[in-house]
Amino acid sequence: MLKNFDDILDCLTSAEADPMIVRPATDEDIAFCNEDLKDMEFPSLPEGYVDFLKMLNGFAWNGIEFYSTDQVTDEETGYILSDIVSANVNFGQQNDDLAHCLQLGRSDEDVYVYNTANEHYEVLDRTGRDVMEEYDNFETLFTGVVAPRI
Repeated sequence: MLKNFDDILDCLTSAEADPMIVRPATDEDIAFCNEDLKDMEFPSLPEGYVDFLKMLNGFAWNGIEFYSTDQVTDEETGYILSDIVSANVNFGQQNDDLAHCLQLGRSDEDVYVYNTANEHYEVLDRTGRDVMEEYDNFETLFTGVVAPRI
């Protein structure tokens, strides 16, 4: 069973599953993203997600997306991965009750957020915005979302 971030990435890359893996974010990328989030009155990036961005500045595979600090386009397929700030502008306009949440990604049926009110990573139903699952850290969210699709 795949139990951590490295196991999942090793499995996806060795199986030629062709995930979209973006180059690591720099400290400057993260600082600019946090500045933009602050200017838009959104919460800052949580520490666990910053750690992820320093390894992969975005990820997309099998309908799952985790946003990057900048919009990224896959040269081969033309697929566009949203950036965190743009994704949150649209997310915040949809529901004022989620002002304490920072959207980090999505799938076909779910939205992945960091909830600053309870300091947990959450999986929300994409339409109803109900909390479906809750995680203490980003790695367990990533593992809980990606591993079942492998």
